[in-house]
Amino acid sequence: MHSNNPHKSGYDIAALVQALPELSAFVIKNKHGHDSIDFSNAQAVKLLNRALLKKYHHVQYWDIPDGFLCPPIPGRLDYLCYLNDFLDEQGLNKERSLNQEKITALDIGTGANMVYAMLGSQVFNWKVTGSDIESLSINWGTELLKQNKNLKKSIKLIHQPDQKSIFKGIIKEGEYYDLTLCNPPFHASAEDAMAGSQRKNKNLNRNKAKRGSKVTAIKNENQLNFAGRHNELWCQGGELAFIKNMMDESVLFAKQVGVFSCLVSKKENLPALKSQLSKYKQVQHKVVDMKQGAKISRMLLWWFT
Repeated sequence: MHSNNPHKSGYDIAALVQALPELSAFVIKNKHGHDSIDFSNAQAVKLLNRALLKKYHHVQYWDIPDGFLCPPIPGRLDYLCYLNDFLDEQGLNKERSLNQEKITALDIGTGANMVYAMLGSQVFNWKVTGSDIESLSINWGTELLKQNKNLKKSIKLIHQPDQKSIFKGIIKEGEYYDLTLCNPPFHASAEDAMAGSQRKNKNLNRNKAKRGSKVTAIKNENQLNFAGRHNELWCQGGELAFIKNMMDESVLFAKQVGVFSCLVSKKENLPALKSQLSKYKQVQHKVVDMKQGAKISRMLLWWFT
């Protein structure tokens, strides 16, 4: 993980239980004999997130509605750490600090969990706008802001009514964002999303068996692991089509955004995305590899000069 990620050395379970006592009911021993949680238990993972946000990021209350995606906090924070590195490289953090201004960020597809917006606000002191096509996500996020009054001045939520648009209708005339970020839908169809979830369930249960824990069979093969709405998990054409659409729209807002960014899960999509960028005038790009344990993801940044 990124060297500035406070979660890079693992979880201090005792400290997290102290911050959120109800987490104690889900603490187990891992294969090394250390305290951990059962990551195949959705409730355990949700409480872990709640404890992490409360203990380290000054979010007093966090929850998600049934059926919505429950994201891993350390991985989400890694993306923001690398984004912040780019801002340092460009001298933008220093410039904003000298002018006593905040970095302005737009989180595309903020979701009901609103994790990127919360972490951007609390860890980096950014002013974040979160957009989403799911009205329930926006309504839920609005309630979270009411529960966490310290976030209300730094986070704003906007519903995107047009499912075919990304920046249109969100970035208004005269507005400027230093950066945009997005974790796009990964899968190309509901069937792909289901297959991926079933693989994840099998891997989690396999790990439980190695620890000697009792393995619970999946009751419903059609149930997605840790849920996730369709717009969170898949879109027609998968992440490649989504990011290409985002790139096309970014041209229209070239003068209103400092740098556009997006996670790219599939390395094999990078050549097509770079080719897409080559069609635009006065654009530069950068790819940043991000390693989280055995998993390697990447962040694609592009900006207009």
